[in-house]
Amino acid sequence: MTLHRRHALQALLALPAGSLLTGLPRAARAQETFPSRPVTLLVPQPAGGGADSLCRTLQARLQEALGQPVVIDNRGGAAGNIGTAAGLSAKADGHTLTFVNLSTVALNPHLYAKTGYQVADMQPVIQLASVANLIVVHPSKVTARTLREFIAQARQSPGRFSYATAGNGSGNHLGGEMLKRMAGIDLLHVPYKGGAPAVNAALAGEVDMAVADPLAVMAHLKAGTLRALAVTSSRRAAALPDIPTVAESGVPGYDAPSWAGIVVPRGTPAAVVTRLHAAFAQALKTPDIAARLSAQLYEPAGADPKAFGALMAAEDARWSKLIRQLDIRLDS
Repeated sequence: MTLHRRHALQALLALPAGSLLTGLPRAARAQETFPSRPVTLLVPQPAGGGADSLCRTLQARLQEALGQPVVIDNRGGAAGNIGTAAGLSAKADGHTLTFVNLSTVALNPHLYAKTGYQVADMQPVIQLASVANLIVVHPSKVTARTLREFIAQARQSPGRFSYATAGNGSGNHLGGEMLKRMAGIDLLHVPYKGGAPAVNAALAGEVDMAVADPLAVMAHLKAGTLRALAVTSSRRAAALPDIPTVAESGVPGYDAPSWAGIVVPRGTPAAVVTRLHAAFAQALKTPDIAARLSAQLYEPAGADPKAFGALMAAEDARWSKLIRQLDIRLDS
């Protein structure tokens, strides 16, 4: 060994541990070290709801895939604006993830003067799932057994029927207004502060109909205390194959499902985004998780960052147009 090579080897061995990584490209170093500590999954909705349930269903598998604890942090309030803003203001290193859905991506930015965040600051990671809402009625209060029959009755008696939702500007509300426009019917919208109170109102007969999250009504459908007329997606739900879609019920072209996904702050290294996508995709493909989600009417998606970003942009364009037509604005 020459004197020059010997000196070079001695200098290399004298470097501090881990400093060899500094010569690697940033993306390679990020993938090598991520995650280096527990990962926080920020859910901008309260514990116990559909968003929280979906994330906790995936939690254990995510921890296995990432090799670090995944801590779910529920920060509800302001229709999801508070938690979403907190998630996007975190350091762009992949250790803080934010759960997003139709409302926080495509509705709130057009309903609120100030949300506290910009959709442009979101780096898509994965679309987790899509979910069909259910149009349900009180079986004693509404005689119609199908949505087609209900629409016919509503056309004969404009303004007679009312429907409940989780609140003004919610996905349930916009889906209901889309139904009114496309079916040519006049329904009275009764907003409640959350999905559970809206379903309770339907159970009590305070309203005729509700557009609701499946988790909130499945038990009542089984008990016969509510009757499902249709699902709001373009395809029937695997867990409720006998319930037709709105489009099949005389409103062609109707499609108003909700969906959920994961984003990180813009600027997060591409290698980290790739690692996160792989972890979530692996969790979604687990047979027991897929079965649990299907039972809750969730259709696992797994769309990659590019495809999820395209969905977000398309949904923003679609729903912003309806919001402008309806002239809906909410105070933040």
